[in-house]
Order: sequence, then C-alpha cells, then structure tokens
Amino acid sequence: MSAGFGTVVLTGATSGIGEATALRLAGMATILIALGIESERDAAPTLDQIRRAGRAEVHYVSADFTRLADVVSAAERVGTVARSIDLLINDAGVPGAPERIVTPDGFERTLQVNALAPALFTRLLIPRLAEGARIVNVGSSAHRVEHFDFDDVDLEHDYTPIAAYARAKLAMVTWSSLLAEEEAASSHDVVALCPGLNDTPLSAAMMGRIGGPASRGAELVLAASRAAVPSGSYLENGHVVRPSADSIDPGNRARLAAVFRERLSPFVVRGDVRATP
Repeated sequence: MSAGFGTVVLTGATSGIGEATALRLAGMATILIALGIESERDAAPTLDQIRRAGRAEVHYVSADFTRLADVVSAAERVGTVARSIDLLINDAGVPGAPERIVTPDGFERTLQVNALAPALFTRLLIPRLAEGARIVNVGSSAHRVEHFDFDDVDLEHDYTPIAAYARAKLAMVTWSSLLAEEEAASSHDVVALCPGLNDTPLSAAMMGRIGGPASRGAELVLAASRAAVPSGSYLENGHVVRPSADSIDPGNRARLAAVFRERLSPFVVRGDVRATP
C-alpha cells in the first residue's frame, strides 16, 4: 500500500487511539469518514482539530454501537459519502463496565460494541470495498487471558469488567481471521492487531492512567494498515504472532461463527447496501 490512502473509514475516531489515528490520517487520506458516538455538534471540537491536521476531506457519522439498528443506519450513511472504500479501520471499543450492562438488543454491552457491532458494520460495507482494500481490526493481547464460554456468551454468571473486555477482544481477534477466510477469494485482506497499552479513556477506566501515548497506538494501527503480511494475520508490537489457542481452535471458531450469524443475520438483511445505488 502506498504512503497515502484514498477513502478511509475509521470507527472510534473521537477519542483515544482512534482520535490519534484520525489526526494522522488527516494528512494521509483523501477522504476520511470518521465515526463516533457523539452527536456532530458534540464532536465538533475534535473534528475541527482533525480537519486542521491535514487536507483530507473529513466527514462525520454518529453511531451508537449499543444499538445494532444504528450500526445499519451508520453503514447506510457511509455509503452515501463513499462509493468505494480503500481502508476500513474498526477501532471503536468500550471497557468492561463496573456492572454488567445489557444492550437494547439483549446482548452484553462489551461484546456487542467491541465485536458484534464491528462485524455487522464491516459486513454491510464489504460491497463498498475497493479492489485491494484492507480491513484493520483493533484487538488486544488481553484476548489471551480469557477463554470462550459458549454456555454463557453474555456473561450472565461471574461477570467482571476484565473478563468482559478480554472475551470481547477474543471474539474480535477470532472473527477477524474468520473474515479473512471468507474474503480469501476476493482482493480484500484483513489484519488484526494489538495497539499496545496506551493511556486512553478506555484503559484508564479499567486500569488507571498507565501506558504510553495514544499516538503510539495510532502508529501501530497505521503500520498494520500497510504492512506486507498475509490476510488473517494478527500483530503485536508490529510483528505477526500466533494468537491465543482459543482463537484458533476449530470448534471455537465454528461456534463463534454460529453466534455471529444468529445475532447479526437479521440486521445484515435489513442493511444490505448492495441494493444502494
């Protein structure tokens, strides 16, 4: 991939690593479509900074990933701006809440925002991806500290914030490589990465003010966006490494794929952008 980017879609663009990535992409992309949970009015100060950071044509789409119908609407709005997407970066995420939260869709919030919603958003935008486009999914090495429990996907029992976050990132890393397999016959590729421990609102909510600057995480995200690595790769500290045993176990992969299909299929049908002119 060249030094610059064409049209980039970036979720989680209004805070933390996503904001730091957006500031860099402003000087690298032709069109940057930034997503955040805030209204456009509330996001205006951040968007102003992003626009001042480069010459990219910046568009904003507000989306609440705790509502899958809102993810469908966000994909539709992206489609009105971009007929062709060169790079999709799924960075949006939330920490595990102090107490378990169930979304209006009926799913544990951390899993939905960090894994289910990005998977749905990506599925809806695949028809918009350009030849040679890349999908970058921001995972975490935290996926190594937990295991799948398909009898308790939504953590109704023994909920903890760390378990919720780690299991959601385990789902994200596993889904990323499943998506790479699905897209193997296309020209699109898929890369997941851990951006390292960064001092962001997300990490502070679970671990306090530790870690490096968000700009370091942004560097790793952008490096993954252009790295010459096989589709389906998972990177930590900029290097391809083997993800956790849980994420590559065939049984786990089949069961996770089934969970995603069951929960997302109704929204995929509703938001199919292939019919959009």
